[in-house]
Amino acid sequence: MALPTSVAKELTTLGYLGPGGNEKHALKRFQRRALTTTRKLGGGGICVAQSFHGTVTGKIDQATVDEIALWLKWKYVAPLGVFKLTPLAGGGTLREDVTVAWQNLASRIRSLGGTIDGPYGDTKRPLMKTIKVGASKYSFHYVGRAVDLNQSLGNARGQRYFIVQETVANRTYWRLFCKTTDQTGKQGTKIAKATKTAYRFGDGASYQIPEGYYIDLTAEIERGGSFERIAAQTGWGPSGGAYNKSEWWHFQYVPQKEATFQDECELIGITEKTLRDIGYTDADLEHAPG
Repeated sequence: MALPTSVAKELTTLGYLGPGGNEKHALKRFQRRALTTTRKLGGGGICVAQSFHGTVTGKIDQATVDEIALWLKWKYVAPLGVFKLTPLAGGGTLREDVTVAWQNLASRIRSLGGTIDGPYGDTKRPLMKTIKVGASKYSFHYVGRAVDLNQSLGNARGQRYFIVQETVANRTYWRLFCKTTDQTGKQGTKIAKATKTAYRFGDGASYQIPEGYYIDLTAEIERGGSFERIAAQTGWGPSGGAYNKSEWWHFQYVPQKEATFQDECELIGITEKTLRDIGYTDADLEHAPG
């Protein structure tokens, strides 16, 4: 059912409905954003406000009519590009708030004798029509909220990362132990000989972490709740699986996750037109990010 002409015009004014756009999709997008606290002012600038107590239905109701009127009164618009992308020490770019959080984390881990420094495998990733094996069409990489650690630090030569397989709720996760810079006992915790088993990619073999001093890198990255690891994808291996699906290197920014992929994209200035031109459908735009 088409929206009343007046509502469609108002959604256009607010930046939620473009030429030929799906009106129901636009209204749901507005309702979702209205439930959050992010408000962009028409003349520039950001403010925090929340007043909408309706639901996301894609249907017009009095609560939505009232909220649209409030946005028009205060000159709020869709928060397109409220976050900039900024360079990350070690290579790549992230959303500006994520860059600050990651670089602060890297500094703290460095002080403990560990490292999450670059060069990174991936940070902000450009949108692509063809998605490689092991990559998600809705990845937090596309919106500058994810970092892939330097995988070479998990290889035998100059190895700093030792990768331990864990099972949580029937899914595979990885815990990383990082060998500390100072091995005299001033940094990290000692892992005694033959007391902890790591996983080796390639042949899928288990082996004992060499005796020495380490920090639980995963615990340190996740401490404070700003970043999280993710589970390995189905079919990661070791027999016939894709290494890219293991995801042992991937960490992503936790605070204020948006409900949909499009909602994440708009915050860094990716328009609905850009997404549709690449081939994203209504269902894709409303898919959860990650």
